[in-house]
Amino acid sequence: MIAFYNGEFLPIEKISISPFDRGFLFADGVYEALRTYNKKLFMLQKHLERLKYSSEQININFSEFNQLENIIYRCSELNSLDSDFSAYIQITRGVSFPRTHYYSNQIKPNLFVFVSPLKNREKEINEGVSVTLEQDVRWSRCDIKSIALLPNVLANHKAISEGHYEAVLFRDNFITEGSHTNFFAVKNDSIITAPLSNYILNGVTRSIIFNLCEENNIQIIEEYILLNEIFTYDEFFLTGTTTEITPVVKIGNRMVGDGKPGKLTRKIQKLFYEFVRKH
Repeated sequence: MIAFYNGEFLPIEKISISPFDRGFLFADGVYEALRTYNKKLFMLQKHLERLKYSSEQININFSEFNQLENIIYRCSELNSLDSDFSAYIQITRGVSFPRTHYYSNQIKPNLFVFVSPLKNREKEINEGVSVTLEQDVRWSRCDIKSIALLPNVLANHKAISEGHYEAVLFRDNFITEGSHTNFFAVKNDSIITAPLSNYILNGVTRSIIFNLCEENNIQIIEEYILLNEIFTYDEFFLTGTTTEITPVVKIGNRMVGDGKPGKLTRKIQKLFYEFVRKH
């Protein structure tokens, strides 16, 4: 695999990252993940805007956002990818020695980019997935796409180890989001999802869903899905860049409805793929 690191396209085995990179020592960095449809980067500007927001929120002085598109496409060419792919962008604060919590504003950020083929998710999209519920123990700035993901990693690992696709997180009685997805419920033909706040990520796919609902007269409500009422909702689905619109048909050991993707979830899927084809 050929990846990009600080101005060079290199085989990954030849990329050297300093042990004093603050991303390595402190998880001091941000990232973005995006994908293509028909080999065209999807919602690129929205992803770059979010990456810029994240870097600004933690005071990383990175300014080369306009180069990222070309870097991603060049990575795909060098890796001879002939199908749709995902792209990962990571910006760390950079290298500083000795190891101290304090950082200088003069540190030069490190940029790492790689691409990889997308997995076939047809089964999950068509048949739906199961999720588990886990307490949300992440920090309180989940609106920042930080590389400090240990709580997400542990929750998702536990979910997959128990045979589920995703861990859906809750604080007190309120569902926030998944470990790497946004979470939606359907009740009485209305779609419900957590309001934007510092406790959830402003998902790019999430924002598309809001626009599609407005354009198609589907009521969508920003309010917390309640943990103690979770089985009073009619349908659920997850959203994300590679998750797309994935129905949830089982929570823990309990089926949602008849165990099949719901009617409104199917409608949202259809509208989403129509949107993709136009963009």
